[in-house]
Amino acid sequence: MTMSAKKDDEKALREKGQQYINKGELAKALVEFKRLAEVSPEDLQVQVQIGDLLRKVGREPESLIRYKYVLAEYVKKGLFLQAIALGKLILKIEPEDEETLQVLKDLSSRKEDLLSQKEVQETSVPLLFGDLSEEEFQQVLTRIKSYQVDKEGLICKEGEQGDSMYVISQGKVGIYKYTIKEKKEVLLNILEAGDFFGEFSFFSQQRRSASARALTDVSLLEMTRGDFDEIKRAYPNIADVLLTLYKKRVVDTILALSPPFNALSPHDRKRLVERFSHQVVDPHVTVIQEGTLPAFLYLIKSGRAEVFVEKDGKEVAVGHLAAGDIFGEISLLLGRNHTASVRTVTRTELLLASKNDVEEILGVYPQIRETLKKYGRERLEEVRDKALISRDAGKKWI
Repeated sequence: MTMSAKKDDEKALREKGQQYINKGELAKALVEFKRLAEVSPEDLQVQVQIGDLLRKVGREPESLIRYKYVLAEYVKKGLFLQAIALGKLILKIEPEDEETLQVLKDLSSRKEDLLSQKEVQETSVPLLFGDLSEEEFQQVLTRIKSYQVDKEGLICKEGEQGDSMYVISQGKVGIYKYTIKEKKEVLLNILEAGDFFGEFSFFSQQRRSASARALTDVSLLEMTRGDFDEIKRAYPNIADVLLTLYKKRVVDTILALSPPFNALSPHDRKRLVERFSHQVVDPHVTVIQEGTLPAFLYLIKSGRAEVFVEKDGKEVAVGHLAAGDIFGEISLLLGRNHTASVRTVTRTELLLASKNDVEEILGVYPQIRETLKKYGRERLEEVRDKALISRDAGKKWI
């Protein structure tokens, strides 16, 4: 059989099998995928699909044999995420399977070797797992969950509480955001094996800012906040590891999208991100006092804060801040006193970088100060306008 004929045969069998799946005729789909496996014995994903179909038609012992064969091949080929996901799936069916438990334990001991592979280095996996010790990684493997989502299935929805973070072990996921202007969901990004998502709402404890939907059949690894908190109690160091991940992943993205920091090169953004320290502030604490000299640049990791000015002896509301918001940057970079106060509303986690750290990195970007002067004038006019509106309405903002 020529290569072209083989590909045509594979495509026809795959399409026929998928059509049977769509119609719910799983036994017939199983026949077609077994034929496909004979044509493409090296395609491990086909073997997994056969295992899935065997499980769905009630033939679990046969599905386990198929899964274990593929698991051994994944380990042999160094397919790190796929091995974890399939191993967790096997344990969901057979929780005490000693062979699979040993495979996952061996993966923990080989973590450094597996993460150093070129194929893995090109994904986000080293960023997620690289700083964990072998013992911490073993705990993550014990807690992490594996599950499959069929094509077009909804994984998480914009606006819901974000209590999980996901890693894609196989397949493609689309990230969508609803736009009021177009009155529909718009595709923002396509993620593939090795990518992770959901980390912003997971860390900030905010609602999802976008939806995720399976573009193909997808295998996912899920870490829930409850499981993370359990691990953190036993291994407090893991909180620092995940904070570092948050800074590398989330803070860098926030800075890349926020004027004036989007003028920074990726290298200088990384340097600035590394300078941020972590601080937890109780509710009703004034973080910035109007009229004082600036000392820090702030970013809210989680929680809420209020912005106010003093007008005729009264506090006047001029804004609200939430996770992902930056504040204090204009006064700090223009070297003038703060024009408004900022006070926490809830328990708030802050990331802060000192004036000296920020100025050292931004010193080679004179255009940023010019942008800030314009941005600062607009912000000052906005604050004054809100203060006047509040005074005219006779309202005191608490």
